[in-house]
Amino acid sequence: MSVFHQLKEKYSRDQLLIILIFVSMFFPFYICCPILIIEFIYLLYTKKAVSAFQNTPKVIFIFIFLGISALVSLIYQNWVGVGTVAALFIAATLMVYYRQHITVDIFELVLDMLVVFSIFWAIYGLYEQIQILQRLGVDHFTLKVYSRRENRLNSVFFNANYYAMMIEFLIMTIFYKVMTTKNIKKIIFYILVGLLNLFMLYMTGCRTALIAIAGAMVIFLIVNRNYKICAVIGTGLLAILAFFIVNPEKFPRIERIVSNFDVRMKIWKCAIEGIKHHPLFGQGPFTYVMIRDIYNGHLTQHAHSVYLDPILSFGFVGLSTLIPYVVDNCQRLWQLFKEKEHKSYVALVISFIVVVLLHGIFDYTILWIHTLLFFLLVLSSFSMFKNTH
Repeated sequence: MSVFHQLKEKYSRDQLLIILIFVSMFFPFYICCPILIIEFIYLLYTKKAVSAFQNTPKVIFIFIFLGISALVSLIYQNWVGVGTVAALFIAATLMVYYRQHITVDIFELVLDMLVVFSIFWAIYGLYEQIQILQRLGVDHFTLKVYSRRENRLNSVFFNANYYAMMIEFLIMTIFYKVMTTKNIKKIIFYILVGLLNLFMLYMTGCRTALIAIAGAMVIFLIVNRNYKICAVIGTGLLAILAFFIVNPEKFPRIERIVSNFDVRMKIWKCAIEGIKHHPLFGQGPFTYVMIRDIYNGHLTQHAHSVYLDPILSFGFVGLSTLIPYVVDNCQRLWQLFKEKEHKSYVALVISFIVVVLLHGIFDYTILWIHTLLFFLLVLSSFSMFKNTH
């Protein structure tokens, strides 16, 4: 019996479509995106998307947000913004469909899939590192991380910083898995894969990710009430911090830290000027690309801040339209937290948010197909529990 036939026998069509979303994440964006678009078209054609929207509370506010963003982008002839809004609508459709059909078993399965996928991503990333070293004339493997974008490994994620955020999410997923299984063999497997991903996180050269993952680990353990483990890991993190203080040359790309911060300041000043001129609705996604020459910004695609770029692109009014949907989801998550039965899932969600908030101080890596979709799906998984639909 083929694997596909076994899957078809075990899972419903809706569940298989959910699994397909995560399978698509295994691939680079130029393969992942067509798969997701085909699934999106199928959901529209079969009216499964319509049913999902009808059964999702407060979803009208997502439509309002996307409608305003599309209109603003058209007004300012921000064609990249129009395309991004279309992509966000596809992501939203997949999210609400996922929310209607996710179950505990499927959730655990797809997380395990991504953990296994991460092994292959790491292998390809190490192959990339070897190729980079050969191109630079280095005839032996080294842990040195180079500063130029083209000389940093990114596996299948287009950019080293996108890969870093995926690793951050994966490490927190592994934390969740370790805390929710009693199978010793599985725990050992998760720990080994976690260590592999920590090594790859270092190799990406993403400095902010090291801070973000440290903060997320601590918050996860506190929310999950693993205070003793938190104390041990906290001590280990302090030891690592002390090591880098004593050996600053070992910290990734330390030689560029001052110049990179100066670049960030230039980007942020440009973004703030853009916000001052269009504070209510922005000018659509990737507004920064439109204003960087006007306000003497650095040549890049976004504001490198999860705190500035959304305001720059969507404005205060635009973003405020999402508040009812976000509040409704927070209330459902709070309900789970009070029940104390699913605290590990709540800890996972909060740790994902911490990753975005800490990493987002210096970058906007959440705005990528893999990172954004993984983030949205995990945060929407509360509906797998009773009374939280």
